[in-house]
Amino acid sequence: MCKKTLFLLLISLLSLFLANSCQKKVFYEKIDPLPDEVWHIDSLLHYDFTIEDTLACFNMYINIRNSVDFETQNFYIFMTTTFPNGDTAVDTLGCFISDIYGKWTGKGLGRVKENRFLFKSNIRFPQKGNYHIDVQQAMRADKVKGIVNFGISLNYFDKDKTTK
Repeated sequence: MCKKTLFLLLISLLSLFLANSCQKKVFYEKIDPLPDEVWHIDSLLHYDFTIEDTLACFNMYINIRNSVDFETQNFYIFMTTTFPNGDTAVDTLGCFISDIYGKWTGKGLGRVKENRFLFKSNIRFPQKGNYHIDVQQAMRADKVKGIVNFGISLNYFDKDKTTK
């Protein structure tokens, strides 16, 4: 009976430790599904988060899940960030979904591949308050087939783990 109680206590403490360590790494994450795995040119995805500590450093990731129906090597997006004071910044990003031979860069054994791209490393947000990011696909097509999910993650910066 004592061994069983000790075992349950150790499992509980380990679970608590792992849950807390994971929560400290991710500051913000939102993943959006795209209906029918199609991203229309006029569809904007919205991401909102609040910054309280302007000295905190983050890694910003772009998360893309594509199916084997995706037809090109690269995927381009426009990202518009609105700062708490109303200023905006626009970025154009290109993500390599496959290499020049058509081999998928993402992980996964089935028809869906998961990609995680480091967009910015060790960044600080200069103003306290609410930040808003709009993302739009920037391909030369009104409809892009094969995008299953798109998301943004902000992880607390860890200089030893910038690629994960």
